[in-house]
Amino acid sequence: MTMLYKLDPSHNWRLRYHLHMPDGNLTDPNGLCQYKGVYHVFHQYEPRWPKDMGHGWGHWSSPDMTTWYWHGGAIMPSVQTDKNGSYSGSGIVNGDELWLYYTGNELEPGGRAAGFDYDFKGRKANETLVIAKDASDEYVTGRLLLGEKVPVLCNDQYPAYASNHVRDPKVWRQDGKWWMLLGCRTMESHGCALLYTSDDGIAWEMAGSATNTGDGPFGYMWECPSVAKFGDKEFLFVCPQGVPKRQYRFQTIHNSGFFPIDGKVIDLLSQDPDKQAGTHPYACIDDDTFVELDFGFDFYADQVFEDERGRKIIIAWAGVADMEFEYDVPTTPEWGHTLTMPRELTMNEAGRICQWPVEEMDSLREDEVAWSTEAAHGATGFMGSSTYDKFSMEGAIGARLNGIGDITIDGIEGKGHVMLNGDLEFVVNDMDAELVFHSHAGRYRSVRRLLLSNLTAGKVESLRIMVDTSVVEIFVNGGEATMTTRWFPLDIKNLAVTSTLKGEHHAWNQHGFTFQNIA
Repeated sequence: MTMLYKLDPSHNWRLRYHLHMPDGNLTDPNGLCQYKGVYHVFHQYEPRWPKDMGHGWGHWSSPDMTTWYWHGGAIMPSVQTDKNGSYSGSGIVNGDELWLYYTGNELEPGGRAAGFDYDFKGRKANETLVIAKDASDEYVTGRLLLGEKVPVLCNDQYPAYASNHVRDPKVWRQDGKWWMLLGCRTMESHGCALLYTSDDGIAWEMAGSATNTGDGPFGYMWECPSVAKFGDKEFLFVCPQGVPKRQYRFQTIHNSGFFPIDGKVIDLLSQDPDKQAGTHPYACIDDDTFVELDFGFDFYADQVFEDERGRKIIIAWAGVADMEFEYDVPTTPEWGHTLTMPRELTMNEAGRICQWPVEEMDSLREDEVAWSTEAAHGATGFMGSSTYDKFSMEGAIGARLNGIGDITIDGIEGKGHVMLNGDLEFVVNDMDAELVFHSHAGRYRSVRRLLLSNLTAGKVESLRIMVDTSVVEIFVNGGEATMTTRWFPLDIKNLAVTSTLKGEHHAWNQHGFTFQNIA
């Protein structure tokens, strides 16, 4: 069946409880923080109109993570040092102010005729500071007053081995000093991270670097570096681009994850003997220790922040860089892409980092929907990645929801599957679990796999599946593994869920976020 998404307005697939643009394109989350009690989510933003605004930061704020105010473009190209884009970065609360750091993209004129490829020659990466102050009143929650743009690092302060791709400043304070991580692609296309330090957050000097110790590069670029600490253990988060695909690992074009670090990240990277004078980054991290954050189709450019309650919260782009080369992405007339829902990061008793929807998401639940054999969808289907493997629906139970829902299955025993609208299947096999598309709802994508040996229990024991119009987020075994995907079903008003898994099933209709456009 042909999907008439360009002709049928009912296939707009606008989301109910995920952030997406009133107008324009959204990618990497930036500047995530809680400032004066208000949550702020910035992200890469390119409005469709007016076109001359360029590529910069969009801005949302929320007092409770369920009511969201759209403020429009916040940091947009406006000076020479970011004339070709205000790229990704981070935010840090500094006293009464919110300090926002980003990469200003500046291309030298002349193009290829001048010998510029803009990967290794002709691009300036200007790490830039904007100081924001709270400007809210009783009518507007989270409004900010932004100051001038102040470049704090530029090309001559990067080591000679750095290509023109140096970006994504992550800034934090530790041990009485300021620290900044930058993602970098070397001149030899090896991914690495650069570390800088400062006494005041304005004047910076290089403190170290890190790359992998294995044979060959672990990706050609490490985007979105950051640090998270759980107990006395620190983790270096990065998004390696271009790691070769394997059957059960690195299944997307670019990936997201972390390296467990012995001791402090700043101490490890500071062991770089040459720092800015070096001819290559410091090879100090075993790439075999890399842990992937998500095993689905659409998860990238994650950013972690700590809120005022001490929760570590992660939000990612529900997409993958360059994904148009992997599948045909349906576009809508006025908006594109979204972010994952906010998830809390915790460490379980087995020492695994788990992701789980923040507790505020539970408040979206409405009436619970009963499961029954009569509500099961269909009679037969196909299991796994092979269309020749038929499964039986005998004994299946189903639930019918109003387009969006929250589904939990606990105490799972053995094999089986969960099917959404006959389009998307989560199936538990002997050795792995698969997320499989059976229709054009997957836009020509097919399957993603999760080895059961990646789970502490060695089996799937519980599932939470959250469905929002055109996004599905699956949490396995309390969030030890997640699988995130966009999907584009023909029927966006009804959600039919069918399960042959043995376990305790619950399903709830949901209401969405409250969105207010105050741009």
